[in-house]
Amino acid sequence: MSTRRILATVLTLSVAAGTVSAHTFYCVEPGGADGKGIQCDITVEKVENREIVHVVMRNLRHTPFQPVKAGIRLGVDTYMDRYPEWNDKYFPTMMVCEPTHCYGYMQSPSGSVKAIVSDSPVASWSLDYNLGYMEPEPYWFYGHRIKSLNLDLLSTQPQPDRHPRGCRELEAGESREWTLQLIDIDGPDDFEKTVHYAAGVPVPMMSRTSCRPGEPIEITIYGHNPKVKDGPRELPVRAMGHDTWNFVFRQDNPGIYELEINDGDRQTHGYVNVTRPWNEIIRTARREALRCRQKASSHVESWYGFHTAFLAARYFPDHEPDSALNARFDMVTATVFNPESGRQNRYEWRIQNAFSTVGMLADRYEAYGNKKDLLTAERIADRVISDSQRADGAFMNGQTDYSSVIYPAKSLLELADAEYAASRRSRGRKYEEAARKAIDRLVALDGNFNTEGEITYEDGMVSCAALQMGAMALRCKDADKRRRYRDAMLKLLEGHDCLTQLRVADGRRRGGTMRFWEAQYDVHIQPNMISSPHGWSAWRAYATYYAWLLTGDEKWLAQTFDAAASFAALVDFDTHRLNWAFVVDPAVNVRQIAVPDSTLTADTPSYGCPHPDMYPHADYTIGERYVPMISDWQTMVSSDNDVHEVFKFIAEAVLRNAFVVERRDGSLGCYNCSASLEDGVLTVIADEPQMTNLYVSSDSDYKVKFKGEIICIER
Repeated sequence: MSTRRILATVLTLSVAAGTVSAHTFYCVEPGGADGKGIQCDITVEKVENREIVHVVMRNLRHTPFQPVKAGIRLGVDTYMDRYPEWNDKYFPTMMVCEPTHCYGYMQSPSGSVKAIVSDSPVASWSLDYNLGYMEPEPYWFYGHRIKSLNLDLLSTQPQPDRHPRGCRELEAGESREWTLQLIDIDGPDDFEKTVHYAAGVPVPMMSRTSCRPGEPIEITIYGHNPKVKDGPRELPVRAMGHDTWNFVFRQDNPGIYELEINDGDRQTHGYVNVTRPWNEIIRTARREALRCRQKASSHVESWYGFHTAFLAARYFPDHEPDSALNARFDMVTATVFNPESGRQNRYEWRIQNAFSTVGMLADRYEAYGNKKDLLTAERIADRVISDSQRADGAFMNGQTDYSSVIYPAKSLLELADAEYAASRRSRGRKYEEAARKAIDRLVALDGNFNTEGEITYEDGMVSCAALQMGAMALRCKDADKRRRYRDAMLKLLEGHDCLTQLRVADGRRRGGTMRFWEAQYDVHIQPNMISSPHGWSAWRAYATYYAWLLTGDEKWLAQTFDAAASFAALVDFDTHRLNWAFVVDPAVNVRQIAVPDSTLTADTPSYGCPHPDMYPHADYTIGERYVPMISDWQTMVSSDNDVHEVFKFIAEAVLRNAFVVERRDGSLGCYNCSASLEDGVLTVIADEPQMTNLYVSSDSDYKVKFKGEIICIER
């Protein structure tokens, strides 16, 4: 072992041979002192599969040390900048700070997992994000890569309520110690148990973070003798084995419920999401698509709410909002597109604008049956296919393959289905074939995808490729082709786990994917922060839904429903207002454009990406909270209406569908329904009246009664 004292801003550390990484001290202080007079001793040792980091921080000053943040920059490579090297780099998938400890894990696309735990309180955690590009000079937008994961051992920033309160300062002459462990584990399924046994802290393991009102869910805790409270109510806890405990959560009213778990002098938390009816979510989202105005701009994210508008109109017609939204759609599309050629009038290189609008037109046709919408969609689709599809199937923006920027092939498949419904089979086959060629190209690339902006192992390019493969697999009657698309999708989903909140004990964000550069464009906030769930989190959820349809494996269905519940919670039912996203980072000092552009109205076309420093802006701290929409007051281009992707997903996957899974032990897993089995008949009762589709996964031989009819299970 070796030790290096750091007296100022020195950020290098020599460690013993055989250690995995070099961890460094960092400090941010008001006034720029940045650690002068602070001594940080870091000792690193390697014991089998774990790296143990001992930190001693001393204040050698004659005054208190109260940094904005100071701590350890973990020496684990998180900089994903090229294929295939990024497959073996770690993404900071989850970190949680509790009053008495902190824990989390990092995961690579190839599946390596490194658990992180401190048995002492840690003020917070943070990420160092890279700068991306200057536009215009001297204004910088942030990039798509993470330089490091930091444990902020001390911080004076405002923190979430559950963070420790005694980690703000060192008095003159005071010292404090921490012991951190980085543990290589076989996979995320071992995470909670490993953290508990390594540090003796209680860790909840929630196989589900959402449920219907009145539905019980079982939650496991690894701890010594935990006590659980749901508000003032103490829940009975059962011993299930050595340091393994179980309790049942049930609540009759929708909402987010915070669980407090006390285990001796340790405390941790969990959050359960009790869902509202899906039809209520969609109806409310339609009203918000009207209030948070859809705008003609350079970015389709500015008018993405029309997906919600037309899907709601299809299933829950309501003349007043539907009429207003239809009129606005006509205005937006007439402004953005040339009605004769189908070309975009400006920013034609953003081909995702065209493809997504094709999907909206298909939605509107299916809602109202007006063939003019199909003709408009055909003009736009024909133009963008002609201009951008290469001979090998790729949809190109210049030299960049945009086949997995949003999902052009899925949008064409949606148009194809609308054409088939209109008995226009030759047109439908044309668009389906164009989509198939693009998806075949994605399968052949085997993960070496392009994406918009800065190349990285990017959430969207992976999930959009996966969902399009799944969508094509579901259309294949040939078993070998179906298997080929399915297996390619499942491989991508397995790698994408590192970018998804699959183990966090928090129903506000379970199933969200880890995007971190959208706030600057969507709600005009810098710097970067993880926004999850975000509208684009729905891309993975489509894929998990397709994975369940293709495999019958309940884990995909559970992931789909937890994600859908997190998405639905973006609607605040105290105010009936829609939020843009949930911010995961605990504390980020930000600046946000604070006033509308006085030179524009919401009916004026606007283009580009406004930078916060070019406008009057507000400075504040944000963390572990929802962020409101801005399209209700901001007149210029903003991309916050991309949140409506989650409602498009909800409409496709869970709004009208009920699911029953027969498990190996004979129990029934019910999603959107209740079920009972008697005398060889499975009786299923849907939760909501619009649920007309039933999916049953079972190896048993029995009949099913649903909606008053008895049907046989399809094999």
